[in-house]
Amino acid sequence: MVLYKSLASMGIGAARVDTRLEKSQFQPGDSVRGEVHVRGGNIEQQIDDIYLYLVVDITKNSKKTPYVMKKYHLSKSFTIQPGELKNIKFEFTLPMELPMSSGSFPVYFKTGLDIKMGIDPSDTDKIEVFPTPLVQKLLKQFEDAGFILYRIHNEHDPEQKPHPFFQMFQFRPTGRYHGYVDELNVIFHVTDTDINMDVEMIRSARVLNSSFSWEYDNPNGTLHINNQKMSEDPIHKIQEMLNRKTLY
Repeated sequence: MVLYKSLASMGIGAARVDTRLEKSQFQPGDSVRGEVHVRGGNIEQQIDDIYLYLVVDITKNSKKTPYVMKKYHLSKSFTIQPGELKNIKFEFTLPMELPMSSGSFPVYFKTGLDIKMGIDPSDTDKIEVFPTPLVQKLLKQFEDAGFILYRIHNEHDPEQKPHPFFQMFQFRPTGRYHGYVDELNVIFHVTDTDINMDVEMIRSARVLNSSFSWEYDNPNGTLHINNQKMSEDPIHKIQEMLNRKTLY
């Protein structure tokens, strides 16, 4: 028994954790349901906490680093016997500001057990996150106008709220924009009630910025372009400006 305790304190023969999600594809605001399976090891152990971290990868100082967007507490302290299996169900809602996942910048859950006097076991589960329907519709406007999305990246920025990073969609021009625009970058800020879209158009070493924002419940009455209010449909206005090459 003394040997088992010593080994368990080093993570050998200790309790194990496995998180099972009902699905692996999500959009911001979706509900997440699943179970955490905790299997006892060779000895009785006290589990002080079970936590689930929502993690995204971002670039900070030119290096990839994980950033915890949300921490979910799943269980109070309990004792697990050798070989015993405990299942802890959970359900929660993903934040609206959750970025899209990509190959270079994955989104994942990390589950961990807080074990007294021992190494904490953990489990990692990648998920696919797609943009909200509105963001998808906006991205399509740029593609329909002749821009090709070639890069998505998450960049650290301490000025951003509520999280210190932004996700940028980078486009290259084709068609009527070829030779007129060098690059177009788009950043979305999505909340439960409204959306803000920042557009950066790079043209002959000049950077032209514009900002669009509106509320979901009343888009025609709340549209602001570069802080100027306009009583128009946001999608129609963006289409019109793209056709005129005047997104600024």
